[in-house]
Amino acid sequence: MTTPFWFVLFALIAYAVAYLAYGRWYDRTVWRPDAKRTTPGHMYTDGVEFFPVSKYVLWGYQFKSVAALGPILGPFIALQYGWAPALIWIILGNFFIGWLQDYGSIMVSLRNQGRSFGPITYEFTGNAGRNTLLGFILFYLLIISATFIYFIATFWNIFPGTFAATLGIVLAGVIAGQMLYKARMNVGITTLVAFAVMIVAIVAPAYLEPLRVTKNFLGAWTVTFWALMAGVLLYLAAILPLPTFIQPVNYVSFFPAFLGVILILVGALASPATGVTLQQPAWIGFWPAKAPGPMWPLLFVAIACGAISGWHSLVGSSTTSKQLDVETDAFPVGAGAMLSEGLVALASLAAYMVLAPKDTALGSVGAWVNGALLLTGKFLGGSGPVLQTYFGVVLVIYAITVQALVTRFWRLVSQEVFGQGGLAILGQKHVSTIVGLVLAILFATTGSWNNLWLYFGGSNQLLAGLALMLITIHLARVKERTVYTLIPALFMILTTLSALAWQTYVFSKAFLGITKTLVQPPLGKIAWAAKSLDGLFVLVGVILFVLGVRMAWLTVGSYRQAFSGVAGPTVAADD
Repeated sequence: MTTPFWFVLFALIAYAVAYLAYGRWYDRTVWRPDAKRTTPGHMYTDGVEFFPVSKYVLWGYQFKSVAALGPILGPFIALQYGWAPALIWIILGNFFIGWLQDYGSIMVSLRNQGRSFGPITYEFTGNAGRNTLLGFILFYLLIISATFIYFIATFWNIFPGTFAATLGIVLAGVIAGQMLYKARMNVGITTLVAFAVMIVAIVAPAYLEPLRVTKNFLGAWTVTFWALMAGVLLYLAAILPLPTFIQPVNYVSFFPAFLGVILILVGALASPATGVTLQQPAWIGFWPAKAPGPMWPLLFVAIACGAISGWHSLVGSSTTSKQLDVETDAFPVGAGAMLSEGLVALASLAAYMVLAPKDTALGSVGAWVNGALLLTGKFLGGSGPVLQTYFGVVLVIYAITVQALVTRFWRLVSQEVFGQGGLAILGQKHVSTIVGLVLAILFATTGSWNNLWLYFGGSNQLLAGLALMLITIHLARVKERTVYTLIPALFMILTTLSALAWQTYVFSKAFLGITKTLVQPPLGKIAWAAKSLDGLFVLVGVILFVLGVRMAWLTVGSYRQAFSGVAGPTVAADD
């Protein structure tokens, strides 16, 4: 029988061609970075936001800031159509669209004095475009938070010991931060200490029963409890200084997270020797009975970050561009990190492909761990509780480290939107963080995770399409070729708006009573709560769709002006 070897090998070759051939050619002929041009990191050095960093360190920062659950759980939903469409989108999406957006977002910011997309949008589309984008991002961040908090809570519940392991890894990061920034200790010694703490945190739950909290110990309210625990950690991450929490925690957690992906890929490449074979069908259909809807547009938003992700444009334009040492570092950092995240999607698909279809039903959200154990257990000497805890906590790490940044972004955008006027209290540091977390936890406890995921994917991919339009407008203004970003931008905008419309329609049928409520227990058993939440999700979908259409209209209009030479240089808003 067929093993995952050839499919993984083909994808690895395709990514290598994307980076070394197509990517390098595009870099030379369109952006033409100049190592002698002063970057914002040098021009505006303040040691806080603007400061030059080695490309190797910056690649690690970019990867850990963008790699989350998108490339892990997206292929899980896409399996409802067969693994072949999922594999094709993971390869072609990343090859022709994903890395172009990540690299272009960094370069647009770099060529605009390190400004983020807020002021750049103001310059390109005026105040209407800026306000529309901020409103869209606010709802987008809420949907991400709800989705990721749900999965963090679910993984803590279904994999006993992962909560204790997560706390241990967070502790390792906090200790590392104190050693690096307070005690000024050597980074090598600091990393070794963090490694020791993390190893203990992962191994201990396998041998200490009190650290392995029983699954569903609070019945239907267990996930809600764990969601509240996640909220506490995320609140601290949002309000504490970056060097105290997010930065060191993300740094130390990179190592176990990326190692998990490497181990799965090694297991897939070793599958001819280990005898692990494919169990999933390559093709099921365009609209299978058990799928959440038609393959187009849903497949292209189900696999979010593994092929393209709008979240990456926020990270690249808001932080990474301010830390580049030289312009020529933008390509290995932006394109390199995105193609590396493609490996996460590839490894995840391989882990699902070797499981039987009954083990990858939409309710089996922990299937990734089972597939990882099957692929790696053969050459790691078994798949005992330590390895299970390890892969389980890797899932949590990918979710919680990026969610910490999402929660912080929510706070910053809330301050921008509600900073003045009658609702100024909503922009206050603690109030905005708590409000965002409470709303996200409320959404997360609905249990309709696959529907929330498609909202997340739709809004995330739409943001990517809008980011590609901003990149295209910039290229048109400087008289560079735009076809390589314009076609992907229009494809993503059309696809994602269709996906958002479809999912809003699904929630509308539930709200009107045509289908049963999409809200699961415990809130699903309370009629008025279920009806209210179904209606609330309809409202969220309508808002995302309307804001997306308006933003698309404004960016396309600005591109037409820039392409015809009508738009002249303007003064951008302050960052």
